[in-house]
Amino acid sequence: MTVRFALPDVGEGLHEAEIVRWLVGVGDTVVRDQPIVEVLTDKAQVELPSPAAGTVAAVTVAEGDIVTVGTVIVEIDDGSAPTAAPTAGPTAASTAMPTASVPIGTEGAAPPPPVPTIPTGRASGTRPKASPSTRRLAARLGVDLRTLPGSGPGGRILAADVETAARPGGPAAPATTAAPAAPAAPATTTETAGPAPVAAPLPQAGPLGPVPVARARATLGQLPAGTHPLRGIRRLTAASMAQTWSTIPHITGMDEVDATALLEARKRLQASLRDSGAEAEAAALTPLVLLAAAVARTLRRYPLVNAAVDPDGTSVTVRERVNLGIAVATPDGLIVPVVTDADRRDLVSLALEMQRLAGAARDRTVSAEELRGGTFTLTNYGALGGRFATPLILPGQAGIMGFGAIKERPIAVDGAVVARRTLPVVFSADHRIIDGDLSVAFQETVLGYIAEPLTLLLGA
Repeated sequence: MTVRFALPDVGEGLHEAEIVRWLVGVGDTVVRDQPIVEVLTDKAQVELPSPAAGTVAAVTVAEGDIVTVGTVIVEIDDGSAPTAAPTAGPTAASTAMPTASVPIGTEGAAPPPPVPTIPTGRASGTRPKASPSTRRLAARLGVDLRTLPGSGPGGRILAADVETAARPGGPAAPATTAAPAAPAAPATTTETAGPAPVAAPLPQAGPLGPVPVARARATLGQLPAGTHPLRGIRRLTAASMAQTWSTIPHITGMDEVDATALLEARKRLQASLRDSGAEAEAAALTPLVLLAAAVARTLRRYPLVNAAVDPDGTSVTVRERVNLGIAVATPDGLIVPVVTDADRRDLVSLALEMQRLAGAARDRTVSAEELRGGTFTLTNYGALGGRFATPLILPGQAGIMGFGAIKERPIAVDGAVVARRTLPVVFSADHRIIDGDLSVAFQETVLGYIAEPLTLLLGA
């Protein structure tokens, strides 16, 4: 009997998703709950499990396709005798949920194939437990994942395992395929773990979305002449920016503040943490953590900035919780994970959570849940250089604050021009609910915390 698997709603109110990568092909043997396809939605990527055990009979959509919820994407022959009225289909599929959060932006560099059927030829075999980003790393370093014991939970292979194996004298032998793009060697047995993975190489440049930006500044913005489809994170970013630009009237204020006290406070706090043996916490305490604490404290003082105009434009919702989105630049595009209840966290808790989320965004393991619920956003574009910018507010929020590069610049101190390290600060607000007086008051309060950062350790 053929089981027809329809795309389920893997998130609240999901209408569509992009097919990122098929983990199986026609003719492969699968077991129930085995990951068979990666899909992208809300800038998070998840693996969908097989609804039944059997043989893949047909793949009805191609990698790169945008598919609506309820569309049949794969058919599996479970080997049972057909009934008069097959019942498998969207009903069976609708109960399937993703088994884990997996990395973002794992599409290959080639554009979607012209036909929707995925070619056969992938042999079944033991499927090592590893995220797609770890598989890509293994392909780039020439490491065969099937030879590695995983050090992660449940034997999952981590990036560190691959890097260790790639070193001379590592515990695992490198793969013998001639090129990283070649499929894994065919297996001779079929086990319940699923088919052997097919690792994709890391291209130097690709279509907008799958790998829109290469790994080094020298290759930023490199793309061959011609028309390229918007896919992956770039497609979602394009839609979000078009929405915010067309629906939110922005008002932007810019200023610059002496960052001497901020940097000194961070240095002293780090020294105190190290003296107490908290080396990891000290390393996580970046200047951005202090800035995030300053913004979170200020949002508590000015609740209207922590609000948003409702979609119909006739009301405003003031949020009780302060959930800070932290913009993180990744090779696949901008990801904004959310630090929940940022105003209630102490500096160490805030630092560790920001570090964790930034790492998850960069290695593309951030979950969809960790990308939702933001009430205000921070963008530290100064980490890449630059002084001032005009950041765009994310849909569903009323403001975004950006920070430029901290550099030594001339500034007046006690009537004399001296060289001090200064921090450019930019605040964009929704002018429908935030006027110039509130915008300036909010920004000046943040600047006050930056000038006297130790006040962040005091009560509100």
